[in-house]
Amino acid sequence: MRLNQDSNETRFTIREHGDGYVIINEERLTQSLVLTPTTRHTQWPVHAIEDLDEQTLSWLIEDDPEVVLIGTGRQQAFPSGPVMGFFARRGLGVEFMDSAAACRTYAILASEGRRVALGLILQPAQ
Repeated sequence: MRLNQDSNETRFTIREHGDGYVIINEERLTQSLVLTPTTRHTQWPVHAIEDLDEQTLSWLIEDDPEVVLIGTGRQQAFPSGPVMGFFARRGLGVEFMDSAAACRTYAILASEGRRVALGLILQPAQ
């Protein structure tokens, strides 16, 4: 699905997403990543929701977000209790949704100037 924004004050914008990929600005990426309006980490070592732990979650809070979105792949998945505790201890809102919904939500929040972080678990296309 193609996404377009009328005004862009962010450094990194999701232009398109699909099965196993995302296009940020003009770059097509096929590996899991962390994205904020001003930073992009393309080597996030998460291949499934079970890979989330204190170390991988710390990537999501580097830029002091007010909300965190995690795209869990083709289908929505829910994390373990310790993952939820990580965010609760920090007073952070977190939403887990399928990756397409996470990309759309990120685009809306970033366009509003919100401090949002997106962890996107990308899985190879089938």
